[in-house]
Amino acid sequence: LTFKLLKSAFSLTMLIWWLPAALAVLLLQSAAVTETQAECPAEGCSEAALFVSEDEAEGTGLHLLQRRQWQQIQAEAAKEQLPPPFEDDETSTFDPTSFLFDGVDSHPPPLTPIVVPAHKKRSLNLHFNAVMASCNPRIGDPQKCTKVVTKSARSLFTQLHVKARVEEKIPPLSHEETTAFRHRFSELVVGGSKSVMMKSTKTEQYGGWKQLVIKGYDNMRPVVSKSMVEFINAGVGEYTAHWDDSFIKVSVAKGKSKLGLDITQEEEDAMRNETLKATETDMLEIDEEEQQKDVYSSTFDVREHWPNCKEVTGHVRYQTCNNCWSHATALVTESRLCIKTNGAFNGPNAWLSQSFIAACRMDGANYCRGGSGLLGFKTVTRWGVPTGGPDFRGNIQAGVQTCYPQILPNEANVHCPGACSPFSHYPRSLQQDTFYVQYNPRGLHPAGRQTPYLAKKAMVEDGPILLGMRIYQDFYAYKNGIYAPVKKSWNRYIGGHAVTGMGFGPGYVLAINSWSTAWGMEGAFKVAPQAIDFGYFIPGHMTQGHGLGAAAHLAMPLPRE
Repeated sequence: LTFKLLKSAFSLTMLIWWLPAALAVLLLQSAAVTETQAECPAEGCSEAALFVSEDEAEGTGLHLLQRRQWQQIQAEAAKEQLPPPFEDDETSTFDPTSFLFDGVDSHPPPLTPIVVPAHKKRSLNLHFNAVMASCNPRIGDPQKCTKVVTKSARSLFTQLHVKARVEEKIPPLSHEETTAFRHRFSELVVGGSKSVMMKSTKTEQYGGWKQLVIKGYDNMRPVVSKSMVEFINAGVGEYTAHWDDSFIKVSVAKGKSKLGLDITQEEEDAMRNETLKATETDMLEIDEEEQQKDVYSSTFDVREHWPNCKEVTGHVRYQTCNNCWSHATALVTESRLCIKTNGAFNGPNAWLSQSFIAACRMDGANYCRGGSGLLGFKTVTRWGVPTGGPDFRGNIQAGVQTCYPQILPNEANVHCPGACSPFSHYPRSLQQDTFYVQYNPRGLHPAGRQTPYLAKKAMVEDGPILLGMRIYQDFYAYKNGIYAPVKKSWNRYIGGHAVTGMGFGPGYVLAINSWSTAWGMEGAFKVAPQAIDFGYFIPGHMTQGHGLGAAAHLAMPLPRE
């Protein structure tokens, strides 16, 4: 009896001793689970609802640590003002993205509970097991599958979003932005999970589902947020950003469809070699006095320099898929053709077909696939190009007829056409309408000391050139001023983009985008030279070419209405 009493007393003592520690662990796990598995109400979920505030943390085991963090954040915020405009990095280097993230201090992360990494990994596994059990194509119930995946998507969105905000990989979002973001993510995960579960092995299913969740969150995030625009307009750069409510619906994935410049390692090496060769030859044509000046100290605008071609050089297109390179090639070629013919190639139908260039591309790839900066010039040199108006969002006059106007991006089996479009009432055939020109294009690496001088020389002598840029999220909100990407961790790289270089001025290069006149300065923008970090693509002097099976000609004059 004595032994049993002593044993009971010892057990009671141990219980009293370990009870506070066990309670603290339970509270820690409870806080983590609350964050990672909290669901939003039916009417929507604001970003603020994803984080635990100081008052809500009072009753948890983390409140002491959080209160100290909160006090530190408040103390720093009281002293901290918006950072001054970032200085341009004038150093030349072959790593054109290094100036974007050079140790810039960011604001303290928002207050949020601590989530144990092991718990997050186990949570993802549990979600996968639930999805796999419910979405098995042989025994699963489609309705149950949708319900289970929707619930998992909500929980995973909360978990991923909290992590991204703490790491400042995404800027603060409003109620509407967060709700739209979560909806896009959920739709993607629900639709993608069913196809992922069709894979043959569990390893492939898990790998595919994990990639769907992680990359899905990254691609469904908003490309521009209102807080981003407000931050830019607070004076951190030399340009003004514009906010439009339509941005709420625009994801990063959709933003990527407005790009399309791809530079392979082989092409970059060729650009380096061409740039080194240019040092020994082309720079001899530029006198030393000119080289001592700032390359863009004067002002030049192709549209003003050749006023009789202003109607052509003022063209602005609207691209509908990843073929920006073909839009820039078309504008460069039609502008130079007008300049070359002293204004003879002019008028409402003096548009060259971007769709013909993309459909007849020399690499044989898909119409909507990205391409290099020289691909369009090589294609025009090989096949020529007929007339072709832009999408209705381009600034073409209503009712103007051309041979092969811009086609829809979702058309199947797009091949190089052998005739004008059957939907166009154009008075002559494709063979009669094709303009055969010859280019000797070259790509110059942006790090070359002589590159901007050669680009300037090409624009002054012959007209527009093609520019290659790395695009970051803030570019989509550009309105006016001199653009350079803001140095913030949430301003992330999206992809390569080709635009048309149309001039220059002190501290900038003037360019034309292919996103309609509703963007930027009626389709145009000024960009800091260091932001042209993919390359300069110069077509060379335009000469009259020879078409296959046809006499050498420039299909002049154009038909008049």
